[in-house]
Formats: sequence, structure tokens, C-alpha cells
Amino acid sequence: MTGLDYTRIIRRILQLMGGLTLAGSLLWYLFGGQGALVSFLGGAAISGLSFWLLHRLVSDIGRASEGQKVRGPSVLLHAFRMLLLGGAAYAIVRSYGSHGPALVTGLTIAVTAATLEVLIELTYAS
Repeated sequence: MTGLDYTRIIRRILQLMGGLTLAGSLLWYLFGGQGALVSFLGGAAISGLSFWLLHRLVSDIGRASEGQKVRGPSVLLHAFRMLLLGGAAYAIVRSYGSHGPALVTGLTIAVTAATLEVLIELTYAS
């Protein structure tokens, strides 16, 4: 049995996130206008930032488990991750008068891309 190529998996998740963001942007602009587009892109940006921070967290945990030193600012960033992301969502809602369904759809981009990657891996592994 072969191991998983995590670099390839992360690359494909990022590509899926890009494709989903592009498709979602087009659909929200066509069906909801510019306000929905901005809300969707804000949600997608928060989702992308969340994925990046989680990826860093996993990398830092891996390094720490191997006995390597993890930088202090990185630990603080992980500790306040949800506060940072929640603050970004709040700023988008307050600043732009957000379109709720579009914002929520954007927030699901990373989860959707990761789910699609799992399905791809399962399909090609069998």
C-alpha cells in the first residue's frame, strides 16, 4: 500500500478552492448582484485564511512532535485563530451590509474543497 502525498493533496485542495471560488463568484454575481459577490468573496477569503491557518497549525504540531522548535508568534496566532476569523466576518457584515446566504456559501469553500479531495482520493484509491 502506498502512502499519501500530502503536498499533492494540499495543492489539489487549493486548486479546488480556487475553482469553487471562481464558479461561486460568477453565480452570486449573476443571481445576486455586486453585494452578493462581495459577500461571497469575503466568506471565501475567510475560509481560505482559516484553511491556511489550520494547515500551519498541523505543520507546527508535526514539527513540535519531531522535537523542532515552534515560533512563539505562531502559537499566539493559533490560539487566537477563531477570534481573528470571527472579527473578519464581523467586519465584512458591518462594513458591507453583507448578503447572508452568499457570505455563508463563501465560508464553506475550504470544507467543500477538502470534501471533494477526499472523494477524489477514495475514487482513485479503489
